[in-house]
Amino acid sequence: MPEQTADNTTPLCIWQQNLNNSPTAQASLLNNPHIADWDLIAIQEPHISFLCNTSANHHWHVLYPTLHYTQPQSKT
Repeated sequence: MPEQTADNTTPLCIWQQNLNNSPTAQASLLNNPHIADWDLIAIQEPHISFLCNTSANHHWHVLYPTLHYTQPQSKT
């Protein structure tokens, strides 16, 4: 985590990555040993299973859009 700067603020470190629906890329990101260096991770196009869920481990909190289960979008 970043240390405080001279003006008494702490920078927010954000990692954003498009996984292109790849389960391999997602597993690599989820198990990266340096992932704790980031405050917020935003995953775009995660791998979604046939049950309409993404994969995660106990270190992650998955957030879905409000209508994820009630109005799923079909993939083209």
